[in-house]
Amino acid sequence: MAKLNNIKPNINFKDFSIPQPFIDKATRRDWVRFGYDNLYPQMSLDLANSSPLQKAILENKLSYMYGAGLSKVIDDIYTPNLTEGWDSFIYKVMTDYTYLQAFAVMVILNEGGNSYSFYHVPVDQVRLGQYNEYNIIEKAYLCSNWAKIYSRKDNVVEIKMWGCETPKKGERYLMYFKKHQLGEYYYAVPQWMSAANWIMADAALSQYYNNYIHNNFSANLAIKYPTEPPEEKKDEIYKALQASFGGSENAGNILLLFGENGVAPEINAIESVNADLYNSVVDTVKLAIVSANRLTSPILAGISTSSGFSSKSEEIIAATVQYRLTVINSDRQFVMDKMNDLLSMNGLARVLSIEDYNLTKEFEGSTDENTDKLNDGIGASDTEEQVVDDSNAENNVDNNKEA
Repeated sequence: MAKLNNIKPNINFKDFSIPQPFIDKATRRDWVRFGYDNLYPQMSLDLANSSPLQKAILENKLSYMYGAGLSKVIDDIYTPNLTEGWDSFIYKVMTDYTYLQAFAVMVILNEGGNSYSFYHVPVDQVRLGQYNEYNIIEKAYLCSNWAKIYSRKDNVVEIKMWGCETPKKGERYLMYFKKHQLGEYYYAVPQWMSAANWIMADAALSQYYNNYIHNNFSANLAIKYPTEPPEEKKDEIYKALQASFGGSENAGNILLLFGENGVAPEINAIESVNADLYNSVVDTVKLAIVSANRLTSPILAGISTSSGFSSKSEEIIAATVQYRLTVINSDRQFVMDKMNDLLSMNGLARVLSIEDYNLTKEFEGSTDENTDKLNDGIGASDTEEQVVDDSNAENNVDNNKEA
């Protein structure tokens, strides 16, 4: 009797998993590769855009971070550059940080020598140079399409990193901002990429269901002819069946077959895969993606939940306040601290701040105040602590009435 360990299964599964990014610190090029093909940021963006759930979560997070926009600042404050205001500049920066957890700014010392201009640089276009012996990165490299640098090397622009020398008039310098990540000394890796395989599964499920619908939900009939017809006849029969059954618009059509020479073809039903299996997979995928994005409740991703709240509005408000306290406030503060650092470089006060919406008024239908403030550049003034204070104040009023 043969031993079981000598039996080799004749089944091969292709590995579709996404590995962690490879940082090539010993590169022969001037820049440090981000990923084996140096396209990890582009792959991350493509992955996020392919998943309806992940895309919605990131866009919602961006909305929470930007809130109702900038607070009103003094009229004579410098703009970051001649063509852009701080509102659009900060929105671009927050978009990069939301998707890739890093952002980049180009700094130019103006001809007067007493002020700087700042320009947003898409962070996915940035690659960094090596650390020198003083633990400083001296150079960075910009390219609008890193996938084509091997065919055209002249589309990579070298730029000095801010802090590598005393600023010179007209010289361009790059600032690269990211939070400290253990083990990541060059580039930021989005936290949500820990669920990369689940996000790819979500994208694959959407493709599966799309094909499932357009193929009449399943291959539910097997038609076997008793004799093999010529190739021309095979094509003719196949095209006729495709015309009758192909596409979602043909679901439920009747197939009528005539036997040849008194012999009818054999028709067998194919049992469809249990739909509960796919529903279970969908639920697991959603849970993994929600967890990787640190959402305090699936309802923030538009997923209905069963909770003890008396209304959905109460659940959304509670989940949003907790999300702000645990995730949004920290990320927003990191971005806004860097923006105010730019103001400080021009000798200006640190006056840039973001206002939040008043969620209670929004759900009560009193949106005029928030709309007016948003149009004026001012958002609602209630923060998470103020929402809690308001709730406590209402409780005190009720207690006084009872007394």
